[in-house]
Amino acid sequence: MADDGLIRARLTDESIELMRRRIGYPNPALRGGIIAEPPWNITAAEDTIRHWAICIGDDNPLFTDPEYGKSTRWQGMIAPPGYDYTMGLDHSKKMTPEFEKETSKALRGIQLFNSGIETYFHGPIRPGTVLNKSIWVAKVEEKISKFGGRSVVVTNDLAKWDKQDNVLITGSSWYVHVEREERQKKEKRVEDEGLKIKAAIQPYTDEQLEEIDRAYENEYRRGRDTLYLEDVKPGDLLPRMVKGPFTVTDHINFYMGWGWGNYGNPPWRLAYENRKVLRGFYTRNEFRAWDTLQRLHWDLPLAQKVGVQSTYDIGPQRYAMVCHYCTNWAGDDAWVYRIRCEYRNFNFVGDTTWIQGEVTEVRVDEKLGPLMEIAIKGTNQRGQENIRASATVLCKSRQHGDWHFPATPPLPEHRS
Repeated sequence: MADDGLIRARLTDESIELMRRRIGYPNPALRGGIIAEPPWNITAAEDTIRHWAICIGDDNPLFTDPEYGKSTRWQGMIAPPGYDYTMGLDHSKKMTPEFEKETSKALRGIQLFNSGIETYFHGPIRPGTVLNKSIWVAKVEEKISKFGGRSVVVTNDLAKWDKQDNVLITGSSWYVHVEREERQKKEKRVEDEGLKIKAAIQPYTDEQLEEIDRAYENEYRRGRDTLYLEDVKPGDLLPRMVKGPFTVTDHINFYMGWGWGNYGNPPWRLAYENRKVLRGFYTRNEFRAWDTLQRLHWDLPLAQKVGVQSTYDIGPQRYAMVCHYCTNWAGDDAWVYRIRCEYRNFNFVGDTTWIQGEVTEVRVDEKLGPLMEIAIKGTNQRGQENIRASATVLCKSRQHGDWHFPATPPLPEHRS
C-alpha cells in the first residue's frame, strides 16, 4: 500500500545528535500518548497486583492472596518484580518548549526494538504505595549490527520513589534503532523470511505438548520453604520453567495486566485523540483505517513491513518471565534485589521458551548480607537463545543470619 502512513526515515548524524542533546531529559522516541499520564496504576492495590501476577502466568499466593501474605515476613501482600512497570507519576526533568520542539524528532521514523533492561529493587511495593518516576536518556551509542547494519543503541535510566521520597526502583533499559527500509533490504525479501520462520515453527507433536504440560504440572515454587545460603553452591542448576507455546492470547493477557505502556492504545474516539498526539505511531491497516503501530506484534503484514519475519512479543513479556522464574526460586523469605535481562533473537508467536538458571556465586556481602548470583538462559524450541539474564537474590544464612535491604538511594538528579 503506497499511502500506509508508515514513516521511513534515514539514520542521519543530525538525528543521532538530536538524541544526544536529550541526555538527561525524556526520550522523544518513547513519548507518551493521552493515557500515559496518569499511569495505569496510580496507587498499588491488592486487585491490580493480583491482576498483574495472573496476567504474566503467576498464581503465587504471595502476590494474589492478601491473607496468605499476613503469615509471611511481609505481614501482607507485596507486588512481584515487574509490577512497577505499571506505576509512576511522571516527574521527569522539564524542558523549555523551544528545546523540546527542537529535539522532538530525534530518531523519528527509525524502527526501535527494546533489547534489554536492568532493575534494582530497593524495597517492597505494598497496597497503598504511590510512585513517582523520572526517566531520562543516559547514553547514545552508534553500532554496526548484524541485525540491521548501522544502528543506534539508546540507554534510558530511571528511578521511582514513593511519597516519603524513598527510592524503591532504579535501573536502565536500552533500545536498538535501525532503519526500516535498510532492515528490509538486508533481509532481502522479508516475506520469504517470514515463510522460513513459519516453516521453522512447525505444529507441535503430541510428545512435545506432553513435555510442555509436564513442565507446567511440575513447575517449581519454593513458597514457605526458606532458601538458605548454605544449601546452594556455584554450579548448581535451578529448576527448569517453560513459557509457551506463545499465543496472541498471551499478548492480550499481558496488556490486561500492564495496560498499554508508554504510548497508550485506547479505543474509538480516544484513539482519534491519541493519533493527534502521536502522529507517526499510527499507520493505515488493510482497510485504510488508522491503527496503532504496536499491532506489528500481532499483525503479520505490518511486522514484515518494518523488517521482522513474523509477529513477536514485546520485551517486557520476557522480562516478566524472568521475574516469575526468580520469585519462584527465591520463595517468601528471600528478596530478588537485581534482575538484568537481555532479549536475544525474537520470541515469535508460536515459540516456546525453556528457562533455566545456574548459581554462579555465593557470598556474604558487607552491606546486603548473604546473597547469591544467578545466570539465567531462555532457549526456544529451535535451540536458539532468546533470553540472557542474571539476578541477585538476597537470602538467609544459618551461619550469618538474615539479608538486609540496601540503603535507600538518593533521589535522581534528572527530575522535575
